[in-house]
Amino acid sequence: MIQESLSERQREILCEVVELYVTQGEPVASTAVAKVSQTGLSSASIRSVMANLESAGLLVQPHTSAGRMPSDLGYRVYIDRLLQHHPLAARDARRLRAMMPPTASLEESLAQASRVLAEVTREVGMAAAPATQEATVRSIHFVKVAAQRILGIVVTAGGLVDSRLVVVDRDFSPAELERISNYCSDHFNGLTLQQIRASILALMAEEKTRCDELLSGVLALAQRTVASTPSGGEVYVDGAAHLLERVSPTQIEALRGLLAAFADKALLLSLLNEYLAASGTQVVVGSELRLAGDGDLGLIVTSFQCPSGERGIVGVIGLKRMEYSRIIPVVEFIGGYLSELGGSPGGQT
Repeated sequence: MIQESLSERQREILCEVVELYVTQGEPVASTAVAKVSQTGLSSASIRSVMANLESAGLLVQPHTSAGRMPSDLGYRVYIDRLLQHHPLAARDARRLRAMMPPTASLEESLAQASRVLAEVTREVGMAAAPATQEATVRSIHFVKVAAQRILGIVVTAGGLVDSRLVVVDRDFSPAELERISNYCSDHFNGLTLQQIRASILALMAEEKTRCDELLSGVLALAQRTVASTPSGGEVYVDGAAHLLERVSPTQIEALRGLLAAFADKALLLSLLNEYLAASGTQVVVGSELRLAGDGDLGLIVTSFQCPSGERGIVGVIGLKRMEYSRIIPVVEFIGGYLSELGGSPGGQT
């Protein structure tokens, strides 16, 4: 890999070029690097190193009289280095903790997480509510909405709510629905949907079920309520206006594609789900990102799993010229905070 062939001096200068470019938004000259470089090299020596980095495909030069800017590969080398050293200052951790609700439901915390990420990073904050498939269930309720139409409502231990309409062969009275709801909540509490399905199959095999009116109702309603895959959850997005603050004319197309994605929550959730199973923080830059106009975009996400089983993902998306060194630890803290929901009060300690 090209990262392994770089000398420490080349790696250091590459990172300095990226950070100057992120800050200034313009191609970086060797004289600018020399003023801030920790290598102690002269401007001429740095120019030579930058030329070698360009030959390796890590820097690009828009035109001969301009300085250089990082390529997607140059960003990748820089980001991989950041992912190894990115502590969050204790002061910043206290500030983030104070901005997150200590006793809210998971859905409320996800909505707040997207707002906090947008406010602190000045990028677009995102948080995806996980589907209930892997979560443990707290309760199941049934409500009549029309003749032979029952709304089945599943509430997870973390407070996520998933509902679906169940079409039945006969009408159920409110009293019957209450008894069935109580039975399901009592017997299925603490189980996942997969475990509940297994319990229902076991009930179906029992002879007494056919003669028991309550159990017959449980089978008629619960089986259909938990049979289908959950809807996939909500995606919370905040801070799209921040993109307008520094977009250049050449990036309008990328911005248009990103705003279109925000309007299509299914597309956005599909994109985020690609990184849901990955461990640790994922940073995707430019051509690595599967999204319209992605050549100018960057994505920083981290997944989390609550003690009650819910899984989800939080992060930011924006133009790829973003402050990765500042934003990565913020995203990681918020992901860690959400992982503690339902565990120790108040999130991380």
